[in-house]
Amino acid sequence: MSQLNLDTDEILLDVLKFCSSVKNTERSNVGGFQGDDYYNEMLFQEIGNYIPRLENKPLSSYKIHSWANINKENHYNTRHTHLNTNIFLCGIYYVKTPKDSGNIRFYDPRGAMMKEMTDHKYFYDGCTYHYIVPEENMLLFFPSWLEHDVEENNSGEERISIAFNIFVE
Repeated sequence: MSQLNLDTDEILLDVLKFCSSVKNTERSNVGGFQGDDYYNEMLFQEIGNYIPRLENKPLSSYKIHSWANINKENHYNTRHTHLNTNIFLCGIYYVKTPKDSGNIRFYDPRGAMMKEMTDHKYFYDGCTYHYIVPEENMLLFFPSWLEHDVEENNSGEERISIAFNIFVE
């Protein structure tokens, strides 16, 4: 998770212009809008700068496929993965995140049995998921197999984000 220093107002205008010219793609969104194939050179350069890398295993090249998300009041995203063996990492960049506009929730891949394990009860209160409260200009990476969802937007304002999958050579 990283906090970027991009001009969110500029990106917001770009996203809104983009979304006005493309059809809604229904994936995990319930009531929300997902516009496929969003591209913003400034944002993609920053994402590229922050892709986690190992020094002894440089990435020769990568491709980013992204989509713009607009969730208005009462909209949310259902539990899903981006499971694809060709995806290196997934991520999300938050453009606009009003208070109470919905957290992203990641589910423990070890399953429900973990909640009964003594150590898990002690350290994590038996919780089988982890919330991240989105903030404007936040960049978040996660593996494609990690189940996640987005809570309902209760803010009365739009939550706007750019989700993406990264493919490497």
